[in-house]
Amino acid sequence: MQLTTIPLDKTGKFSKLILDYVSNPDELSEFIAEKVTLENFKKKLIEKKFSKEKRELLVKQLNVQYKSAGIEIPSNVSLLINENAYTVTTGHQLCLLGGPQYFIHKIISTIKLSMQLKEAFPENNFVPVFWLASEDHDFEEINDVKFFKNNLKIDENYTGPIGRLNANIFSNVIQELNEILGDSKNETEIRDLFTRAYKSGSLSKATSTWVNELFKDFGLVILDGDDIELKRSFSPIIKDELVNRKSIDAILKTSSQLKELGYNAQVKPREINLFYIENNIRERIVFENNKYSVLNTELSFSENEILELLDSNPDRFSPNAVMRPVYEEAILPNLAYIGGPGEIAYWLQLKLNFDRLKIEYPLLIVRDSFLVLNAKQVSSFVDLGFELEDVFKHENVLIKDFLRINSTEDILFEKEELLLKELKEALLKKVEGVDNSLSGMIHAEMTKMNKLFEKLESRVIKAQKSKQEVSVNKILKFRDAVVPNNIMVERQESFIPNYLKYGSEYLDWLIKYSNVFDSQLKVLV
Repeated sequence: MQLTTIPLDKTGKFSKLILDYVSNPDELSEFIAEKVTLENFKKKLIEKKFSKEKRELLVKQLNVQYKSAGIEIPSNVSLLINENAYTVTTGHQLCLLGGPQYFIHKIISTIKLSMQLKEAFPENNFVPVFWLASEDHDFEEINDVKFFKNNLKIDENYTGPIGRLNANIFSNVIQELNEILGDSKNETEIRDLFTRAYKSGSLSKATSTWVNELFKDFGLVILDGDDIELKRSFSPIIKDELVNRKSIDAILKTSSQLKELGYNAQVKPREINLFYIENNIRERIVFENNKYSVLNTELSFSENEILELLDSNPDRFSPNAVMRPVYEEAILPNLAYIGGPGEIAYWLQLKLNFDRLKIEYPLLIVRDSFLVLNAKQVSSFVDLGFELEDVFKHENVLIKDFLRINSTEDILFEKEELLLKELKEALLKKVEGVDNSLSGMIHAEMTKMNKLFEKLESRVIKAQKSKQEVSVNKILKFRDAVVPNNIMVERQESFIPNYLKYGSEYLDWLIKYSNVFDSQLKVLV
């Protein structure tokens, strides 16, 4: 496959904050550690501090987790005991069968950056880590996967940490997947991959199993934060959050600074940024009337009681979206976090809180976005007179552009609308100061004329579309393949169709062309 790139700002699918961050991070310097350059990675390597005790605990718990899941322990795990080993981390919810393609793209970006850092700094080791967001409780967000116009999901609800959910709940989805797939080599591989993974055990185990199977040859290490010993090591910060409740002040201050620069806050901090988890419960902890209460339950604690619970059962405490990054960085020798646009947006709200807690802040990297396209479709679209990046325009704009180029008549009313505007201005000037009611009449009548032009143009375009039906349908079909429902395909469709078509080479190509130092949409044709 060949690579072409499209600037992110040409897609219309990225926020102003992310576009500004990747194009000119100096403007956001107070919200980040450093710009994403090899020179700054070198600086980070010199500054990074991570104790031997933390390394030993991390390696120990990774071994426990892999053994518990019945997965062979990657060799990269043992590297983490050494002071010259560092991590590059991404993470995601445990989406059914991986959910949208960008689940894969985040992992690919993390693996490739680790390779690039190893090449640049061969005396060190860099371990790509995938953080299982197993404590998330938004079941609706993980309970579907789309491919081949199918939407596979189950009609169930679940309120606790999704990682603890028994994967057998998705048995009907696996059966439906198997009925959709044929018997080719790649189809058999995908069928076996997910059938084995979801056969038994928790959703954390199922996700770890299939992700490991796909990426084990690339050195990926999978870490589940729902771990009692890792949380025990994090308990001083949990205690600070419970007792001092200062994170909210730091994050709101940063959010206010971002707002002054014209950016909206991605997440809203709470007074206590922790959940209580137990069995099928994951509910917010709140402090009211000198008591710690768990929302939607009868549970409440005095300060002494909740601190005793933290000491005995740290696994009952779960960080929310603004506290989880602190947890990650506290237990990993991490240099960089790779996230999607939404994630990076809320990470930019967090640096002041990291500074307050004296936790090192990582380099923040926007994951690669990929688009895998059919060469014939691309060629057909370009032959109609378009540039590839035009596909991100609204479909009505695309069709107008095509008809303007390919119609023998001037079918648009742009010249007439301009003349009408000039006439309106001339009439307004003529009656200015004579009678205010005349100005109102002119505005009303010209508005009617504009609407008439719109109706006429719409009918003319409709007639021309009928004459050019074949070409118009090609345009719409191609646009639907790239931005179905006006959303980028990587945010909707599964990676499975691409894997079925190309096999493991699909992952090889993604890794080959991944490059987070070049923030553009990567198009593979």
